Amino acid sequence: MGKLISAEGLDGSGKSTQCNLIKKYFDNRKLSHSFFHFPMYGDNQFSDVIAKFLRGEFGGINEVSPYFVANLYAMDRYMFLPTLQMALDTMDVVLLDRYVFSNLAYQGAKYPNGSIASDQVKKWIMDFEFDFLKLPYPDLNIFFDVPTEITGKRLEDQRGDDKEYLQGRQKDIHEEDMEFQERVRQNYLGVMSTSPNCKIVPCTLLVGDKNFVIPADKLFDVHVKPVLDQVLFGDKNYE
Repeated sequence: MGKLISAEGLDGSGKSTQCNLIKKYFDNRKLSHSFFHFPMYGDNQFSDVIAKFLRGEFGGINEVSPYFVANLYAMDRYMFLPTLQMALDTMDVVLLDRYVFSNLAYQGAKYPNGSIASDQVKKWIMDFEFDFLKLPYPDLNIFFDVPTEITGKRLEDQRGDDKEYLQGRQKDIHEEDMEFQERVRQNYLGVMSTSPNCKIVPCTLLVGDKNFVIPADKLFDVHVKPVLDQVLFGDKNYE
């Protein structure tokens, strides 16, 4: 059985760059691996509805039930479960760009942080995805933590045509609201600090009152590679 690793982060956090460095790490160590990105846009009906939601076709963030949206993301993963399980059975490691913890952070952020409602939807997602749908729990969840002041600037510079599911929009409805993005970040930090097999990777260095982004290669070498070494070769859970 292969190891399952998920990469998490805000939109504009540099998560995709780190995923590429992780895949290069696998290649250098001759580890067979598969890589998947959720949602699986264009692969099933659930991902098609997710794309419509993110384009705002059902209304704004606060106009659609978080439980409805959480179910869409969960079922998108569930439809892919046979393929994911086959990859785990045949590969040394499977890397996922977003997984269940994205659902926890984004849906939990649709209620005030620390509220009973936020905690309830996050517990419902954990129970539904891991216990009811039987999705495999990762051997390692990595959250690439970048302050929203930086991710917001990166999102301003992005082009909507880089994301086909947006059909010409520059941003999806999650990306448009930076106050929401900050709540997502706080939810990530909360669930990652209290859940097993999780690692929070700070991607910036605070000097005085200004955050400086750590170069991607250095970030990987200092913060990511040691954890991968431990999980893949040390046979220990990372807490």
